[in-house]
Amino acid sequence: MITIEHANINYLTKQEIEQIHQLMVQAYAATETEIWGDNYVRMELDAFIDLLKNSCIQLARLHGKIVGSIATTQIDKESYGFGLLNVHASKGGKGIGKMLIEASESFALKKGAKYMKIEILRPSNLEVPQKAMLAKWYASLGYEFVKSMRFEDLKVSQAEKALKLIAPAHFDCYIKSLRP
Repeated sequence: MITIEHANINYLTKQEIEQIHQLMVQAYAATETEIWGDNYVRMELDAFIDLLKNSCIQLARLHGKIVGSIATTQIDKESYGFGLLNVHASKGGKGIGKMLIEASESFALKKGAKYMKIEILRPSNLEVPQKAMLAKWYASLGYEFVKSMRFEDLKVSQAEKALKLIAPAHFDCYIKSLRP
């Protein structure tokens, strides 16, 4: 049985926190090699723990075992976004990712959000099948493509990180209305 829960750092063991973090790191290392190179670490453990402390993470469990997570953050007065979506590689195709996104949307809606926004980082000069699949999947969940932006234009505060890109990359930006 799959369950989704809002992560509370006070009820997670150190091992569980490290496991959640490693699942996320492994997922992004596998899907963003063309952008960042080998051995990419999407987010260091300390920064991930800060998200847990700020109640930004939802967890997926399959038969009690953690198999995925998602981070939900406020972007502006009307919008939230999700990121760091990951599901254990051996558990794909069970609807866990969709359930995590639905939990993220529900959390944002309860906080008063009108919109959910997401971004897909992809190489500018190379088609990556997994990124194309993600775009189609998000569209099937109601996300509409808005625009593409260069990494350094969208993430101005992370300009230093843009220098670590091994290939030119941009963000495809999507939005979904959470209210009819």
